[in-house]
Amino acid sequence: MAKKIVSAAGRFSNSTSNGSDDSYKATNIGDYTVPKKVEGNYRLARILYIVVFIAVILGIIVLCTALLNVAGFMASTALSAVGGWALWFFTHRYVDIEYSYAIENGELICTEIYGNKSDKLLLRTKMSNIEKTAPYEDPYKAEADAFDAKDRIYLISSPSSDQIYFSIYKKEDGSKGVVFYEGSSKTIRAFKYYNSQNTVVKELRR
Repeated sequence: MAKKIVSAAGRFSNSTSNGSDDSYKATNIGDYTVPKKVEGNYRLARILYIVVFIAVILGIIVLCTALLNVAGFMASTALSAVGGWALWFFTHRYVDIEYSYAIENGELICTEIYGNKSDKLLLRTKMSNIEKTAPYEDPYKAEADAFDAKDRIYLISSPSSDQIYFSIYKKEDGSKGVVFYEGSSKTIRAFKYYNSQNTVVKELRR
């Protein structure tokens, strides 16, 4: 059975979790994962997924029964069970989303996790490329809002969260981007450790 993916400090880990980071020890790795809150378009997508899933299963049963009568109903029940399981296994993860980030071995790693089964790397950059880290609130908010949509990465459960931080980073081509995430005491300490001059710290609930 494949190992569950629960954090950015997983498949894309750069070995700090094995204790090879001399500058920021494994016991102090900063990583945080949040589930995407079921609201707005995401909520609609989940509802539509269930509707389509049920429609596909019923469609298989009706079609097989119409073609093969009683035997078709028995066969379609078995087929729909197997097909339904396969469909759920391979597709449901995309409506079960979490966001994760990790600070380890001098790097920031950001991922999107699908149902603990697969993940996508959204950002990997050296901590030395982070130019500013601050709470997403006044007087810092305007600086983050100045970025175009194409230069933004979101790792937040909901726009209504009051724990949102942002980090402005320099890209390989010299341009800049901004990543939004939900802060925790441990991760913000990690940002502060690597980039104390450019990190604004506020008291967090977690």
